[in-house]
Order: sequence, then structure tokens, then C-alpha cells
Amino acid sequence: MSVLRKPEVSAKYVKHYVGAHADFGELELDDKDPRHAMIQRHNPRKLRPVLVFLDGSGKEVARLTGGLKTTEDALLLDRFVAEKHYQKGDFTAFKKTQKS
Repeated sequence: MSVLRKPEVSAKYVKHYVGAHADFGELELDDKDPRHAMIQRHNPRKLRPVLVFLDGSGKEVARLTGGLKTTEDALLLDRFVAEKHYQKGDFTAFKKTQKS
């Protein structure tokens, strides 16, 4: 089961975020297609999976490449974004401070 589908995780994410799923892995666009710029901005190397969090203005505030492996990491990422810890540093640094 995906970590994001676990009840304790999905309850937090549904409360705090509007989710959207997009798979650009097979999409081939030429440079003139306006979607190309958006894909390049949010996932320039076509890595999957990527979680991108945007604020109300559409500005990226957090990104996680490679997906979530544990429920604990998913809940910690929720706290990182919902409590705006991204204003002080990145998720990796925040995660290290929470291990103690």
C-alpha cells in the first residue's frame, strides 16, 4: 500500500492540500508547446515520483523526489509544509532536527 493511502497520512494531506496527479514520463513535447515550460520548471529531469508543494500564489515551497518510504516521513513532510518550516530550510535539514 502506498504511504499516501494510509489513513493517518491521507487524513492530513486531504485536510492541508489539494492534490493533483500528472505523469509526464511518456509525454514528448516540442519547445513551442506551452506545457513544455511548465514541465521543465517543475520536473526538468523527468524524475518520478516527485511531490511538489505550491503556496497560494503558485510558488514552489517544497519538493521531494523519490517518493515517501514511511508513514513517519509522510507525516513529517506534512508538518514541514503545513507549519511553513520551508521558510527556515529544506526538508532534509528539518528531518534531521526531528530525529532526536
